[in-house]
Amino acid sequence: MINRRSSLRFNLILIITFVLCSGLYAGGINLAGVGAKALSMSGSFRAIADDWSAMYWNPAGLGGQSTSISLEAKGLFPMAWVTPNAPALSSTYDDYYIYRNGVKQSSNEALYPAGALGVTYQINPQITAGLSVFFPSALGAEWENLFTGPYYGYGPDPEYPAIAWSSDMMIADIHPTVGWKMDENVQVGMGIAIKYATLKLGSPNVVPSNDGTGERLPFPAQNFFVDAMLEGDGIGYGFNLGILISSPENPLSIGMSYNSAVTIPIEGTVTQTLYLPRIAGAGSIEIEPDAEADFPLPMDFGVGFAYDFTPDFTVAADIVWTNWNELDVIPVRLYGDGTADSDGDGAIDPAEDTELLLNWEDTFRYNIGLNYRFAYVRGLEVRTGYYFDPTPIPSATIRPTITDVADKHNISIGTAYTIKNLKLEAYWEHVFTGERSVDASDNDHDGLFDNVPGDWLMQVDTFGMQVSYHF
Repeated sequence: MINRRSSLRFNLILIITFVLCSGLYAGGINLAGVGAKALSMSGSFRAIADDWSAMYWNPAGLGGQSTSISLEAKGLFPMAWVTPNAPALSSTYDDYYIYRNGVKQSSNEALYPAGALGVTYQINPQITAGLSVFFPSALGAEWENLFTGPYYGYGPDPEYPAIAWSSDMMIADIHPTVGWKMDENVQVGMGIAIKYATLKLGSPNVVPSNDGTGERLPFPAQNFFVDAMLEGDGIGYGFNLGILISSPENPLSIGMSYNSAVTIPIEGTVTQTLYLPRIAGAGSIEIEPDAEADFPLPMDFGVGFAYDFTPDFTVAADIVWTNWNELDVIPVRLYGDGTADSDGDGAIDPAEDTELLLNWEDTFRYNIGLNYRFAYVRGLEVRTGYYFDPTPIPSATIRPTITDVADKHNISIGTAYTIKNLKLEAYWEHVFTGERSVDASDNDHDGLFDNVPGDWLMQVDTFGMQVSYHF
């Protein structure tokens, strides 16, 4: 048996497959949005922005709106599938794979609730102030037996967990906003975003073993099996701006909006468990360092157009650019518990800092939607929409904790009914992808692949309703 302590002096790698849900941006780590009308039209709303959700889509639309209160509730059902095609883990044991190759597997079914509260107050006919609290992202995933764990002969005690890949994340945005209707043709607006993020992420991994001299241990201990659970939260601050150009005489409206970049300083802990092979004494070792990471949420810029073919029929289209390239390499700082007192001086060895490699790419999202008011059924409206949203995540960093695994298509439908000052709305969105084939990638050149190679699919169904009262 090798020396247990020296074998552990191999720099335990922090397994943070960060899937921090930025929530306020399309694609990547957000598949939701806010507002029943906007979501019924697949987000084609920047040139309309005529309800409380203007605070999210285009704050200029708030200008001149009446005093109101709105409550939105929704549930998201994300699902992802992968048929793994992973290389063998060990050159010595070339028929062992840490994923079940050729077997299509799915994330566990789960409901992630979300919603919003929006309040508007008309200061005068030109200026309206608003305050909203919304949860545009409340997503996650849990995979059972996707990661097969240690091979025969490694050591069965304790047993590697069946659920190794998991995520549960939420973004809350407190959003005070003001809109000003400068004249009949131009409206402007600005909002402040106070974003609170919570997340819980579980990730498995294998790390190259070390016998204390820098040499790899013999099979079956060439790699050590590790799992980690990150729990953390943080608050970041940003703003959004908007302009809306329209005219009572012109059926065409144009809206533009900008969301600033935001950095959320995540603070939490990482519980890391190392499952030892028999050659190192079996059993497990657990450490729990504190973790900090400044997570950047990218800026975006969108342009929207709306055309009133008749007073009751409107078609809208939006184009949105998101600067996902900001999510490149994220340093993660570790404090507190490291490995053990390997120097014998009675002090806890510090955990070593690491980096999260994302390498995401900028994207353009394309939306189209329509809204129709029934002339003969007073107060009734129907809506529908579609968008195409390329994934910003490259094949080299695709992992199971996020449902955005391929280029996305969205179809949506919704309806609304107004009774005097009360408005009732409901909608359904379906996001889906084609199949995406991903090859194994070794980003840090340590001989181990860092993504989950295979054929990927995903879908998200969202059901929501909203009630609004105008004073």
